[in-house]
Amino acid sequence: MIRPRIGDRDRLVRIGDREFLTRGVDQSFWADAFHNSMSVSWPVFFAAFALYFLITNTIFAVLFWLGGDCIANARPGSFIDLFFFSIETLATVGYGDMHPANVYAHSIATVEIFAGMSTLAVFTGLIFARFSRPRARVIFAEPMTLAQHDGATTLMARFANARRSSVSEAKAEIWMVYHDATSEGVGFRRFRQLPLKQPRNPIFAFSWTLFHVVDEDSPVHGLDADELEAMDAYFVVIFVGLDDISGQTVNVRQVYSWRDIRFDEIFADILSGQDNGVPRLDYRQLSVTIPQPST
Repeated sequence: MIRPRIGDRDRLVRIGDREFLTRGVDQSFWADAFHNSMSVSWPVFFAAFALYFLITNTIFAVLFWLGGDCIANARPGSFIDLFFFSIETLATVGYGDMHPANVYAHSIATVEIFAGMSTLAVFTGLIFARFSRPRARVIFAEPMTLAQHDGATTLMARFANARRSSVSEAKAEIWMVYHDATSEGVGFRRFRQLPLKQPRNPIFAFSWTLFHVVDEDSPVHGLDADELEAMDAYFVVIFVGLDDISGQTVNVRQVYSWRDIRFDEIFADILSGQDNGVPRLDYRQLSVTIPQPST
């Protein structure tokens, strides 16, 4: 697959197994610095912080070096001494071995201390926000299924709670996104919410299967795999609930394409027996499907 050429104002967005290239929006880090700082991985976050720390101390060490022998007890001409003095100043440690010896050095140290306190406040807030951001640990089954359930053709999606704690007032939705045409023949991307038999779960502790009855009002009614492919259809499962431990709202979503739907198959039962009278749920079977039993 040939990758598209991505410019400075381009962004490659991935939804499920589909990729979209957006253009015309400033994608630089500073265009949305807070969101970018919150969304990058922890290794990248701390690597960027370490790089900022080194660059900042190098800049201030150069400023001290331009002032000549302005730091008492620093070896004459030793840039490394000035670099470590900058670190001590920026971190407000102040070991006492080296200190400013004139007004110039005191002025640079004052600016550096202000910069260090401001930086510490910003990064402390970012780290707290990243740690306190609620996350749901939900495992989604890899496929969706379309088969008979309770005597009706039903689209099914299954997921499970991967935490020991439960989620209260859980709600789920399934949206179908597909390409269609207006009455004027203009191509249009439509979003249709699929009604569910049980869209709410008071205590989500183990697994949950969503059922959408494919009746005559359903946008999935009468469609097979080829027709779903022609419509470029995919399905978005959205989960929202209240985490019992943190007391915060958690949400997560999963995207399925038309390729992920298994026709005339149902999910295998994950209740695989008991251990000393305790029911055993095998989450390794979460994505396992079996052929639709004959009636």
